[in-house]
Formats: sequence, C-alpha cells, structure tokens
Amino acid sequence: MRKKFDEPLCPPADSTCTPDFIDAKKDISNLLNTESFAVLATQGEGQPYTSLMSFKVTEDLKKIVFSTPQETRKFELLKKSDKVALLVDNRSQTPPSLNRISAVTITGKANIIPPEKAQKWADFLMEKHPYQKSFIFAPSTALVVVDVYRYFLVKRFQEVVEWSPR
Repeated sequence: MRKKFDEPLCPPADSTCTPDFIDAKKDISNLLNTESFAVLATQGEGQPYTSLMSFKVTEDLKKIVFSTPQETRKFELLKKSDKVALLVDNRSQTPPSLNRISAVTITGKANIIPPEKAQKWADFLMEKHPYQKSFIFAPSTALVVVDVYRYFLVKRFQEVVEWSPR
C-alpha cells in the first residue's frame, strides 16, 4: 500500500505489477472506449457542479478530451479551477445484475486548448463522435484536455483498484 497519495500505484516501468493492475488497466481502457459519455465534476464557490459530456481517451490513458460551449457555467468553472473529476460507468449496458456494473472515477487537471492548437484534438474527438462535427468545430466551442492523475475503478460495488497512467 502506498504511503503518499501522489505516488503512482503501479509505475509504468515497474515489473513487479501484479495481474490485478494489468487487468485494471485493461478494464479501464475497455470501459472508456465502449462508453460514450462521462459525468464531469467541476467546482466553484464552494459547490460541486456536474455535467454530462461526450469524451475520448488517448490510447495510453494519460489524456481525455471533451468539448464544451464557452458560454456555460461549466466553462466558467473550468477557467477558475483546473481540478476536475470524471465518472464513467456501464450501467446502461449491463444486465440487471448489480454485480456486473463497473465505474471509474478519473481525477486530473483540465487544460483549455487555445484555438490555434485545437485542430488535432478536435480531429481526435471526432473519431469517436463524428455526429458532433458541427458542435466540435463551432467557433463558440472550446476543447478541453484533461491530464489524468489517477483512476479509481470500482467493480461489483466493493472492489476498488486505484491506477495511475503516469
């Protein structure tokens, strides 16, 4: 067990990682690549605020990109505080058994991408959400890339594995 919260649980170069860590990475990747939406948690004025968003994760699981209108509370909160969390779950895809539901909470730092650097991230997001082309490329839309610090994978309501892509 780690003593410091910011130490990686399973460093990428660590050959002592157990199969639980390998399975966790695979499970996280599968969940993020099969689900289309996440709940984004931001904060402001001492209150949390959540928003439903479409997203896409990079192959190495280090970054998550999403788009948002600039004239929203969510965007204003992102400008004030870059600390965010996202929740992705598969409850809509699973049979009635509660033991088959998985969820992952993702913590990280949100970076608002300047328009001159947004093209590559817009193209990347479009790969998963082509139906959102007009929204993603609208002048009033901002792209946000989250640098992922940590994943908390929950399976069967009580099995929790923490994993860091760093």
